[in-house]
Amino acid sequence: MKLSKIALMMATLAASSSVWSHGYIELPESRAYKCKLGTNSECGRAQWEPQSVEQISGFPDNARPLDGQLASGSVAGFEPLDRQGANIWAANTIKSGPQSFTWFFTAKHKTNNWRYYITKPDWDMNKPLTRASFEEKAFCTIDGHGELPKDREVHNCVVPERTGYHVIYGVWEIADTVNSFYQVIDVNFEDDGVVSEWRKQLQGSITGKDLTVGDKVIARFFNADGEVLSMKTELAIDNEALTDKNRWSQALASKINASQKEIRAGVKDKEGNVNPIVGTNPVFARQGSTMKSVVISYEEETPGISEDIRISGLSSSKIKDGKAQLTFNAEVKGKLSIEARVYDHNQMQKGYVKEMLEDASQPLTISLNDVSEGHHMLKVIASNEAGQTIQPEIENFNLEAESNGGGGDYNYVFPNDLSKYTAGTTVLQPKNGKVYQCKPFPYSGYCIQWNSGSTNYEPGVGTNWQDAWILKK
Repeated sequence: MKLSKIALMMATLAASSSVWSHGYIELPESRAYKCKLGTNSECGRAQWEPQSVEQISGFPDNARPLDGQLASGSVAGFEPLDRQGANIWAANTIKSGPQSFTWFFTAKHKTNNWRYYITKPDWDMNKPLTRASFEEKAFCTIDGHGELPKDREVHNCVVPERTGYHVIYGVWEIADTVNSFYQVIDVNFEDDGVVSEWRKQLQGSITGKDLTVGDKVIARFFNADGEVLSMKTELAIDNEALTDKNRWSQALASKINASQKEIRAGVKDKEGNVNPIVGTNPVFARQGSTMKSVVISYEEETPGISEDIRISGLSSSKIKDGKAQLTFNAEVKGKLSIEARVYDHNQMQKGYVKEMLEDASQPLTISLNDVSEGHHMLKVIASNEAGQTIQPEIENFNLEAESNGGGGDYNYVFPNDLSKYTAGTTVLQPKNGKVYQCKPFPYSGYCIQWNSGSTNYEPGVGTNWQDAWILKK
């Protein structure tokens, strides 16, 4: 039997942040972000694109996102996020009171505000999320002042009193489009209102994916010094019933509880006891324990995909009469059918190519139609003959019109009469006598515009100037 080891599912092993579009809540980990980490499964597009839950601004006063589709934002491909129940999704343990929320941005937008809503004390946790599930008023609102955020924004809020399982709904309202980004956070309030010796919840949980007979699932436990090998617990998937992820989770949690003294896996009852359930099982330790996290790994009878693909060398022509070309290099190991699509910032498809490559490194060209200046994305899906797929990280790039050229040379003027500079423009900074060149900025194709009240992108001077400029001489 040929075994292949599947990558560990840990928050610390998150994938690269070269992505589709624009932002997600990183801490406490949102439902969509836990999908990217592998802590949640069967997530649809959220597995690759937790940052893409983008919809017309409307919560809570307008129709969009639709009730019952709040977690997915009513966005196609994210519908699995709308499944709702007490033990479906891995939750974060938090306390009522002061709590920080961290957004991570993969492409920035000028921002109106960020808002946070929480489910009502008497909400029905097993029904789809609707506006009626949440308090009407946000418990925390952060003003964006119409400015671009940093790569990460940390918001300090005060979470209302709650016990047990609840959902927090995060909304990032954009200033330069009509859209918002929506993120659901599943939370358990510490101790669940119950006095229990098992007070400390470990990072991670006993959850994963459906398996096949002959596979093995392994729970591995870590403290501050690394893995505690004596606590490793394995479960053989030796019958059809255990192939279901919810049932093997219960069986593995039961085995952990029977063999380990320092931890318990399951859900707390009213007496504070921890009992395994059919579904996601969190793991608890006693207060003061040095245990930190649990990680799920697999040994699978079915080998993983052996083929591979790497994308590099994106190069785009200037736009002329609404048309342009994108060229990139596809380096393929094995035999793969490659489908590549280009989308604009609004996720409208602008070009497509399909090629079969085998053990080759080859440039591919996509003809683009009806395009305009600004942010575009290349999305590649590669399939082998068995139907298994690989999806490389999405590549972001900017298109420019032919008339823009590469930008000319300008005398630097600040702040009077300053407008946005085209990528490639060079300027002389009279404050230090040095020359700087404008970078293509995400989705705009221009250097950031600044004014007398916002100077952080001033070349060579502002705190964030390197985000927008290159020192030439």
